[in-house]
Amino acid sequence: MKSVSAPVPSSFMEYEMIKCEDSTRGQTDEWYHIRPRHCNMIGDLSSYNPASFDLREIVFIAQMPHVRGRVQLEYSPWFQFLLGLLQVEIEYSDVFQYVSGALLELQVRMGYRTNHDSPDKWHDLIATNITRTLDCTISPEKMSNGHMYECAVIDLFEMGSNNYPFYLLNIRIPINQSACSLNEKSPNCQIGKITSLRVVAIHQNGGFTLVWLWLKTIVFPVVSAALWWYWSRVNKLARKPLLLEKALITLGISLAILDFPLEWVSLVIRVPFMLLLGDIRQGAFYGILFAFWLIFAGEHLIDDTTRNNIASYRFNLLFIFVASSFLLLYDVCERGFQLRNPFYSVWSSEAGTIIAKISVYAASFCTLLYFVFLFGKIWRVWHTIKSKRSAELYKSCENRRLKVLVIFDFFFGFLTSV
Repeated sequence: MKSVSAPVPSSFMEYEMIKCEDSTRGQTDEWYHIRPRHCNMIGDLSSYNPASFDLREIVFIAQMPHVRGRVQLEYSPWFQFLLGLLQVEIEYSDVFQYVSGALLELQVRMGYRTNHDSPDKWHDLIATNITRTLDCTISPEKMSNGHMYECAVIDLFEMGSNNYPFYLLNIRIPINQSACSLNEKSPNCQIGKITSLRVVAIHQNGGFTLVWLWLKTIVFPVVSAALWWYWSRVNKLARKPLLLEKALITLGISLAILDFPLEWVSLVIRVPFMLLLGDIRQGAFYGILFAFWLIFAGEHLIDDTTRNNIASYRFNLLFIFVASSFLLLYDVCERGFQLRNPFYSVWSSEAGTIIAKISVYAASFCTLLYFVFLFGKIWRVWHTIKSKRSAELYKSCENRRLKVLVIFDFFFGFLTSV
């Protein structure tokens, strides 16, 4: 229903960063922008002669969002998040040569403005230095002056809330000649001849957010009511709840938490941790769903004497716990640090890259082992069902009815949860 009635989930805007001259080389708190004009614009960098090798006198600016049809567009809290990607354009040069894997260091300053501020009044949001690794290639036949490298897109920033209508980016590329003479692999020493920077800003569409939130608002009370009804029926039984019933209740609780429309709050106040919280809620739901599949398959092994005992699943559930823990570690290291610095990336440092790779590889390995054991359980259930069909005991009417109910319950429940 959401895919039919809602617009596409996200949209993007591309900005070719305007180049301005700063004679102070970033020694002041001055903002450079183009609406209104406060920029001594530089046209082609190839014809520009800097006063020194310190390229901080060149400021790359992007004023977001665009003006369309003489109307200044605005960002809105309905957009939920704002993701920025950076495209570096490098021209082949025999003098300023690019070296594969070169480190790019940027001095980034990001500001915001509200509707109550004057057009030239910008507030500091974050000022930081970031380092990224360039990944550019060029075919051998194009290795001559004037041809462009093909560079991979770089993660620039990610904000979990979008509560300001206007944003401004001022980016400088500092070059330390002393560091380059001592170590050629220092940042900005082997980046080649940069001609331009482009920023792609991605946000969630407001119309999609509206339909998505109303859908969650409707589904949440339905799930909660079904959960309460099922648990009250189980409590009325003359026995204690079975393991499968407890697992189903836990799955229902995780689904209710996932469907709780907490995002309404982000429309009123700034909640920068909404992306991290959403990842945690989804991770908890999928972890419990995987555990439910395992228990569901195991409890349908008709002749298994270890049924209704959570301890018999501890080895298999360990894979889910380890995989979830590693993915949580990665998410906290990435989006957790982005709460303070939206330009932070765990992949930008050697230690962070090691942590990220270990987390992703370990989680993937544990997930693979989990599915091996899960499919093993399903095969055992299927083998048990086939054997019961040919057993003499299965020929009695009452036993046949019970076995058919078990078989139907297994396939219907498993396919429904999938």
